[in-house]
Amino acid sequence: MRARALILACAIATSTLVLRSSDARAADEEADSTTAPAETPPAPSPPTTTPAPTSTSATPVADKPIVVWPTLTPAGDEVSGAPLHKPAPAEGTIHARAMELDATLRDAVQDLGYALDVADAGPAKGHARDLDMLERAQRSSAHTPRPEDAGTWLVSPRLEPASGDSFILRIVVVPPRGKQLRMRVERVSGADVSVRGLVLLRDLLSTPPVPTTDGLRRPEESASMGIMAPSRSPGRAVLAANAALFGAFMAFSVQRASGSEDPRLLYPLLTLGTGLGLGSALLVAEEWNVSTGDAWTLAGGAWWGAASGILVANGRKVPLTDRYAWGVGGGLIGLGLATFSLTRGKADEGEAVLVHSGASLGLGLGALTDYFHRGDLNKTPYTGAGYGSALGLIAGGTLAKLTKVPASRVLLVDLGAGLGAAAGAAIGSPLVFEQVTPEKTRGFVAATLGGTLIGGAAAWWFTRDRTSAPPRPPSSPAAFRIAPYGGTIGASQTRDGVVPAYGAGVHGTW
Repeated sequence: MRARALILACAIATSTLVLRSSDARAADEEADSTTAPAETPPAPSPPTTTPAPTSTSATPVADKPIVVWPTLTPAGDEVSGAPLHKPAPAEGTIHARAMELDATLRDAVQDLGYALDVADAGPAKGHARDLDMLERAQRSSAHTPRPEDAGTWLVSPRLEPASGDSFILRIVVVPPRGKQLRMRVERVSGADVSVRGLVLLRDLLSTPPVPTTDGLRRPEESASMGIMAPSRSPGRAVLAANAALFGAFMAFSVQRASGSEDPRLLYPLLTLGTGLGLGSALLVAEEWNVSTGDAWTLAGGAWWGAASGILVANGRKVPLTDRYAWGVGGGLIGLGLATFSLTRGKADEGEAVLVHSGASLGLGLGALTDYFHRGDLNKTPYTGAGYGSALGLIAGGTLAKLTKVPASRVLLVDLGAGLGAAAGAAIGSPLVFEQVTPEKTRGFVAATLGGTLIGGAAAWWFTRDRTSAPPRPPSSPAAFRIAPYGGTIGASQTRDGVVPAYGAGVHGTW
């Protein structure tokens, strides 16, 4: 009994101690919680506002105003042609194509991000020239420009009917406040006018601007940038070489005219003449700006004049001691005429070639004329060749001052004259094979002379500039227009494959 009571008392005492220790720990934790400062909660992050997405086309549109003028015709801008004007409904097909092109270009510039100025109805009549376009591009509106005005893009389409159902399409674009005209030209079919106009306009608007250069920069600035000025007297070498040779020829003529054949006199005279000619040429090139065309013109006058004098002297049976003097005299006369022509204006390469071509052609024609006069091919035609070369030299120099012709065309005309002479000689050659008489000789010479003239004239005609003709005025729909066509007009499907159908006909307006 006592043992059970003792066990019960120990259990009660143990439970009491456990309860007290747990109460003490709870009291300590409560005291700590009341004395420690409360932790401040982190400040809430400020609300972030996502900026509203801006339109990508708002800024470019504000910065890229554009004016699209109505389509004008004709496509060219020649002063002598028809005036530029809007196609009228009475002009038929071109009016419809112009309306399609206007609508396409106006929609296209807006799709490309430009702000179209719909208030601009186009230029007034007679104010669609290049200077008018540049002046309109200086201001963003039709009113007087302000100093801070950034200008506007300007588009001017041009359309002109060509042969058949094709048109000449020209798109002209001026950048804002620009001084340059961007232009693209194509020959297009009627159905492709709008499409090709859109392509050309896109290319012109995307082309980077060409940097402008100041033509009044000081030479020091140009030299520092590596820009070299053209050399003075580019024909110096040509002039010096021909002058030295002509000086030697004059010295040789003096030695022959003296009747002396002593080489101890000849070589010093040749040296002296060469030096005088070379020195004179260098002085002239230093004093005046001698171009290559000028130098060859002077050389042609001197040498062809000398050749004419020698040939005429031979034909007139002048003594041998005086024939070279005739050559010197003729050379000086030719040189004087060439110098006089250059005082009226400088010569280019085409004019120089024309001088030489005229003298050589005159030489040949004069020789043929002499043959025709004599009726004998066995005698050398010195007189006719001499007078012909002199007249050809004068004619070529005069023609060179009256017209501008490229050197390549002159050479082609010479080639045509030579081929014509060969063809004429071949045709008339049976006349001089056997039993040659003066009449047959004259027939052979006439055939050769006629072939020369026909060949030269044909070459001159075929090498003419076909682009210089003024543009034709736009034709009305009631005008008679007809054009042939031919070839494959269809096809038929058979068991053996596709069989083409050929045909021919005409189409147009009548």
